[in-house]
Formats: sequence, structure tokens, C-alpha cells
Amino acid sequence: MAQSYAYRARNAAGNIITGFVEAEGVQMAGALLRQRNYFIIEIKSAPAKGREINLSDFMEKKIGLKHMAIFCRQFATLVEAGVPILNCLDILRQQTESKKLKEVLAKMAALLEEGRTLTDAVRQQGEVFPHIFYSMIEAGEVGGVLEQSLERLATHFEKEHELREKIKSAMTYPAVVIIIAALAIYALLAFILPKFVSMLVTAGVTLPLPTRIVMFISSVLSRFWYLVIGGTAAAVFLFGRFRRTKSGREVVDRLVFRLPVFGPLQKKVIISRFARTLSTLIHAGVPILQSLEVMQSIVGNQLVVKAVKQAETSISEGRGLAEPLAQSGVFPPMVTRMIAIGEETGALENMLEKIAAFYDREVEATVARLSAALEPILIVGMGAVIGFIIISIMLPILNVMSGSTVQ
Repeated sequence: MAQSYAYRARNAAGNIITGFVEAEGVQMAGALLRQRNYFIIEIKSAPAKGREINLSDFMEKKIGLKHMAIFCRQFATLVEAGVPILNCLDILRQQTESKKLKEVLAKMAALLEEGRTLTDAVRQQGEVFPHIFYSMIEAGEVGGVLEQSLERLATHFEKEHELREKIKSAMTYPAVVIIIAALAIYALLAFILPKFVSMLVTAGVTLPLPTRIVMFISSVLSRFWYLVIGGTAAAVFLFGRFRRTKSGREVVDRLVFRLPVFGPLQKKVIISRFARTLSTLIHAGVPILQSLEVMQSIVGNQLVVKAVKQAETSISEGRGLAEPLAQSGVFPPMVTRMIAIGEETGALENMLEKIAAFYDREVEATVARLSAALEPILIVGMGAVIGFIIISIMLPILNVMSGSTVQ
């Protein structure tokens, strides 16, 4: 029975490589490695699951868009220059900064040395690469246009990374403000307010209603903090479990679309991703039905996945793409009409590119407006909360100074 063995060896170039090999014994594993012209340094049985526990596995399960864009661009350049695929992988493995990509490229090189195709080597890596990568590599290898597919992939990943970074940068400031304000409010409630109020209670001062409300919150945070943290953690855990179910994903995705401001923004991001990815796949010569299968794992929203499945059924029955997308209620009329025109004129790829470019600009404009609007809203909102706490502290003091009691 074949087992998995972990090995460290030197290749023909003298570089140390690591990986896993399936064999029916240590001797057979060594023979397989020697057939690859590897000089074995160490070989040992891997754990039952076929691999050793590696901290990098927890840190980087998938290869990021930035590394994918650089990898595809460099790979395309080497292929266009006539460098053999196996040498390309070795060069790229030495140049990349991603530890996960280094590991994956070493495995792919080993498979190529065994006589596998590049498509087989890529598909053997599981869910490491984005789903679009598998289909594009297969289409490029079969059609003899691998460098063009890689160039298109590089552009696709660069645009996806750029869009994601713009959204992240726009949301960073509000997130920092909220965290700092939350810490400030917690410090006021848990440490400062109890000291003032205890002095007033000792002096026999009757506390006004705002102060009693804030004191109750302060008491909960200071005495039962473990319940607050535990309850929050439990809520997050249960929400995550619910989100991982099919019905849960659909409910959450539907609610996200209905959120003010953020809902329309999310819809624009998904439409942009849908149009750009489908255009990229069609340009590479991937069949439309296979392209729609890939889309279902990329769009990231169950409502859109349903619409794509309906479109897949429609096309398999000899009908068009635009009609089921329009019936889904997810895609705006402008998008479905442009897709319909593209189908009628045979220019679907160009129409999808224009849709993606339009919604990229829409996302950028929405993010810019949202970022500009969030700053004053957050400042006013946090100021109101902190102001209420300060007033609740000052009221009993003012009451004592004025010699009256406010109920």
C-alpha cells in the first residue's frame, strides 16, 4: 500500500528542495527521487494525512492576488522568451517571496518531471490557486497560447488586487477610529466613572437617570467582562457556523445587498468581478458553460451564484445569457442589456470589459464618497457617546454644587 514520504534533496542545479512522494516503501520512494536526478539528504514517513504540520500552512493557505499577478507576469515573459516550462518553474520558485508558492512550484516541477502536463500539475495542487487560474492554464496549454493566457491572468489579478486595496485603504481609517473610540469608552466606563460615582454615593448624593444608566453599563463591563467577551465570541462563532451553511450564506448575502450604502457597493464590486472574470475566460477560449462553472466559485455571493446557475441552464438549453441574469433581479438593466447586445453582435467579450471598467470607476467613486462621509459621521457619533458619558459624570457633581437633586 502506498504511503506518503517527506524528503529533503538537492536537484541537478544543487539547490535544496523539499516535498512529498507517494511510494510503497522507503526504498521505492528513494528510487523515485533518484529517477528525478535528486541527491537525497533526508527521507522519512509523513504523518497519516500525508504531510507534516507546517506553520506556514496556517498563515498562507492560498496564494494572494499580488503574488499571483507577479507570478503570472513573470511566467508569461519566460514562456514568450522560449524558456522550457520546467526551467520557468525553477526560476520562478527562486524569485518568488511567497513561501506557499515556492512549495507549490516545487511540487509542480516534480510532476512535470514525471511526464505530467502543466494543466495536470496545476490541478494536483488542490485549492491553492484561484479557480480562474486552472481554466485559463488549461485553455492556454490546449490552444498553444499559454503566454497570452498568463498575460491576461496577470492583468486580471492586478486589477482585482488594486480594487481590493482601494477598498481596504478606504476602510482602514474608520476601523482605526472605531477601535480607538471603543477603547476610550471602555476606559471611561470601567475605570474612571466608578471612582467618581462611588465618591458621590458615599456622600449620599442621589444619582440622576443618565448617570444610573451609564453606571449599569459600567458595572456590567467591569464585573462581568468575561461574560461580555464570552458572549461576543459565542455570537461570532455561531454566526460563522450559520454563515457556512448554504441557507445561512444566502440569508447573509441577501441582507448584505439590503444594507444602506454598503449593499450597493458590494453589488458593484461583484458585478465588476463577474464581468472582468467572464471576459477573461472567454478571451482565453474557455467554453461558456465551463466559464460559468468557474464563475460560481468566484463571485462570492449566493444570490449571484443562483443567477449564474440559471444562466448556465439557459445556455445549455440553447437560449441566451442575458435573460436569466435579468430575471434574477441582481444585475441592473444596463448590465443585462449590454450583455444581450454583446450576444447578438458577437462582441460579448468587449461588452463585458466595458461593464467591468464602468463598475470599477463606480466602485472607486463610491469608496471615495463613503470614505469622505464616514469621517464626520464617526466623529459626531463617537463624540455624542463620549459626551453623554461625560455629562452623566458631571450632572451629579453640578447637583451637589447647586445644592439640588436632579431626578
